[in-house]
Amino acid sequence: MTSRPKLLWLSGPAGPEGIRQAVASRWDVVDGSRDEPLVGQLSTAGLAVACPNGDADDPHQIERLLTAIDRAPAVALVLLPPEAKVAWSVLGRRTGKFILARQDADPAEVLAKLDAAASLLPALSNLHSELADARKLGDSGDAELKELDEEMRLAARLQRDFLPRRLPEVGPVRFGVLYRPLGWVSGDIYDVVRLDETHVGFYGADAVGHGMPAALLTMFVKRALQTKRIVGNTYEILPPHTSLEQLNAAICEQNLSSCQFCTACYGVLDTASLQLTYARAGHPEGILFRADGPPEKLPAPGSLLGVFPEEQYESRSMALCTGDRLVLYSDGLEDALAEPSGQGQTLIDMLASLRGAARDETLLQLTAWIDARNGASRAADDVTVVVMDVEGEV
Repeated sequence: MTSRPKLLWLSGPAGPEGIRQAVASRWDVVDGSRDEPLVGQLSTAGLAVACPNGDADDPHQIERLLTAIDRAPAVALVLLPPEAKVAWSVLGRRTGKFILARQDADPAEVLAKLDAAASLLPALSNLHSELADARKLGDSGDAELKELDEEMRLAARLQRDFLPRRLPEVGPVRFGVLYRPLGWVSGDIYDVVRLDETHVGFYGADAVGHGMPAALLTMFVKRALQTKRIVGNTYEILPPHTSLEQLNAAICEQNLSSCQFCTACYGVLDTASLQLTYARAGHPEGILFRADGPPEKLPAPGSLLGVFPEEQYESRSMALCTGDRLVLYSDGLEDALAEPSGQGQTLIDMLASLRGAARDETLLQLTAWIDARNGASRAADDVTVVVMDVEGEV
């Protein structure tokens, strides 16, 4: 009896059962494992069905899936719910070894698309083998490789030049940062800017993707984010939602082909009154650790930047107190600190355990935890953490 070809099922228990039954009639369906590298699983199976379920509108989770598909000799059918507008828009403008379909599609349509995808596998397998052989034959001392390495070093140095050399100290507020690129360059960027004598603006942004395209987008964000508006002989500090709306319009206008989406969280603090105003664009919610209360997340509506030109964002305000700590982070931190088994403390609990430590100690401990969990393999994504402490008397 001839064994049937394998198909990796990445949809989990909540996946569309009708489609799974149809697929199982033609392929040997193997459930994906969270404890094993996705690239290896894709390489073994070659063909996959991915149904992101609750992550369908999370651009970073989608990006991780597509990155794994790109690195493996595999093709995937991605099933999306009809209402996942962000995912449809993002993936509809992407090219890669994947095919899109609706979760409620007719099983016969899905089977036809999987047959088309399966027909590509022999050519993909040969291409990956040829690339692997070419890498083995390559000379690490080759002049072209040395030139490329030097260009990447220069790119990393240029991106570092876009980061603040010294974090401003305004009133009682002090900042600390952990910044760890995945490679030479990063898809993360942050900034802390003194806006006037009593106001400080700060943000974290995370381009969807990795490598040079993502790094170039971060540098565009740095230049395009407007914090003030000149009015006659004076100025007006823009509310965070206005800054994000203008930035979003600028990114959409560029119509970038390689990397055009990012998340961001931007805040403005009046250090005289300790009034914080912030807005969010698909970025992880900041966490506020109160001096005399439980930690709280800082939610705010708004899709990621670069998708919908007319997207609206919302500024929200709250009063801070002496002893409060605010933590902004890119979603790479959650992955870097996650246990392979999926068990263990939540990120908010881990950060809460460091509440009594000074900023520098907190950032050093986070670095140690990241290294302990990832070892020589390093984290799977760029990691950025911005810590803001309210110290002393106002």
